[in-house]
Parts: sequence; C-alpha cells; structure tokens
Amino acid sequence: MKHLLSFVSLTLLASLAHAGGADTLRFKAKAGTRVLKSFELKHELRIDDMGAIEGDLPFRSDGTGGWVSSTHKVQYVDEYKLDCDGLPRDFVRAVRDASGVGEAKVVFATGEVRPEASRSSSALKRQVLEFQYVEEERDWSRAFAKVDGEEDLLDGLRGEFELLALLPPGPVEPGASWPVDLQRFREVLVPGGDLKLVPEGGSMFGRMMEIGVGGDFADFYVPQGGEIVATYKGRRPVTVVEGTPPLVVEAGVIELAVNFVSLADRKYLYRMAMPQTERRENAKVEDVPLEYTFLGTGELLWDIEGGRALSLKLEGQEGYVSTVTKTRFDRPKPERYSQQSRFSGPLKLQITFADGSNVPNLPERVNPKADVSGRRKK
Repeated sequence: MKHLLSFVSLTLLASLAHAGGADTLRFKAKAGTRVLKSFELKHELRIDDMGAIEGDLPFRSDGTGGWVSSTHKVQYVDEYKLDCDGLPRDFVRAVRDASGVGEAKVVFATGEVRPEASRSSSALKRQVLEFQYVEEERDWSRAFAKVDGEEDLLDGLRGEFELLALLPPGPVEPGASWPVDLQRFREVLVPGGDLKLVPEGGSMFGRMMEIGVGGDFADFYVPQGGEIVATYKGRRPVTVVEGTPPLVVEAGVIELAVNFVSLADRKYLYRMAMPQTERRENAKVEDVPLEYTFLGTGELLWDIEGGRALSLKLEGQEGYVSTVTKTRFDRPKPERYSQQSRFSGPLKLQITFADGSNVPNLPERVNPKADVSGRRKK
C-alpha cells in the first residue's frame, strides 16, 4: 500500500508540475502507419435576394428567394512510407471519396417554385497516388501509383493534409495565442489540394455551384483580408477507441476565432459554362466576381504523444455575393448591366483522423482520363 501511495503521489506531482509547463504540438508518424482522414463540409444557404443593376441605377430586386443546401465530402487513407517528423515526406494516398451533392428550391416572385439538384465528382475518386516531398521546390511530386493519368488532374494537389497550418510555431502554455496565415488556411478548407470536382448537368443550380456558391473552396478561396487567431486551451483526455478499457489519449486543445473575406474572379469559368442561348446575346461578359465572407469559431484536438490531429470542427455564418457584369450592345449606346445574387447561412465543417490500419483499399475505378501504359511524375 505504501508503494502504491508513493506511485500515486509521484504521478500527481508530475501532473501538477506539467500543468505549469509548455506543450509541444508537432506532427510525427512511423513508417507503415495508415491514417483514415475524413472531411465533410455542409452549406445551408438562404437566397437572400436576386436582382439587377442597370447603368448607374441602384440594385433592383426581382423578388426571388428560396434556399440552397450542399455537402462536400473527401476521404483518404494515407500510408507513410518513411518516418516523419514535422512534415510527411513520402506517402501513398488512396482517394476513397471526392464528391458533392446539393439541392436548391428557387421561389420566383410570380410564385413559381423550381426545385433543382446537382452532383459533383472527381476523376481522382478511388485512385491511388504517390507523394514525395522535394526540398528544393518546397512542394510534393505526385504520380498515379498504377496508371499514367493526365497531368492536369494532379497539378492542383498538395501532399500535406495534417492541419499543420493551425499549429503554434513552438512550445505553448495554456492561454497562448498566435495568428494563422490566411493563405495557409486553404490547406484546411481544401484538403489535399484541388481535386477538380466537376458538377454534373447544366441546371442553373449546377452552374451556381460551379462558380462557387455552396461549392468547393478550391474554386473560390482567395483571401483578401481578415484574421484567424488560435489560442491554446491546454490538455483534455479524449477517447479515440471505444472498448473495455477504452483507448484514451491526452489531446492538446486549440480554439480558433475565424473572420475573413475572399474575392475570386470567376469570369473564365462562367464563360466556359454559358449555355448557347446566353452566348447568342448581343453582350460581352466583363466581370464575374464572387465575394465570400465567413465569421465563426473552431476547435482542433491534437494527439500530443501520437503527434497528429484527431479532429477539427469549424462552425459559423457565411455569405456570398455573386455578380455577373456585362456590356450590352443592343441599345443605342453600349450599356453596363449586372445581375447579382446574395446568399447567407450557417456553415459546418468536420474533419476526423483515425487509425486506418484495418481500412481496406477500395478497388480502383477505371479512370476515363487515364492511360494504363505507364506512369508520369508531376
């Protein structure tokens, strides 16, 4: 009993000593480790208004309303080929999912209700990719593991999906805060880079998602201002595997305060997706800016001993203003004309990381943009 009390006392003293110390939150992984990484993003948007701006006149609403709902999912199994410390340098990524679904109900001023649906998918879904970090380029080379796919499928990819952009620059104590780089926050919103999700169908809603409204952040995240502040809240026990006994780890807790504005030029994509009826208009497309705002909070849980993220939750209010400006030539004098749509509502993002050692690989899908004759490095 005396020895047991001494052990408990020492453990308690060690815990108390640590309570006043700093924690190091750093990525690390052993060769052969497999991690299942799941990303789910949900948009629930009201159509606040739609209307037009003619010449120098103010915005004129056409009374359109309704709602837009969409979900974007990405799931990987990453297997590290080398021991990692600070950065994954050599790994294989199996893309289990890369898709989006959405639906909208547009209510016109006349009372007409138009329900629409849209789906999007990536040619990289159920493909296996190889990544190797190239120190001189500070980027990853990437290649199909078994086929020679077209290079344009790989050029927007990034190897890192560990949420490293959210970590502090060094050891931290509870209460410490640091800024998160707005450009690097793209690594959080666009996991693994641009998977080139392509909407199916030519509906108005499908075109709206293609421009970026309720769609993939890869299409429109171009930050122009704002700030993201991370604050370390200390340690928390987190159950990572249920059972008897459950597997519990000590997680570092990072709270996020997020506020940013993004402004992207969608002119090229808009012109590419124009239907023939619009192409025949006696008008020229001048600008298609998409303004996006977000204000919210988040929480990152980081396995201190295991050296990797456990989960990230991000919630808040988002808003979109989509404007299409044209010059009309069917008037006595050329006239500028803009169509504008405004949307707002809640956003929810959930990312989880779990042991992937028992997750089977899915059969590789035949890629219509791939040639099985060989392999090509990007």
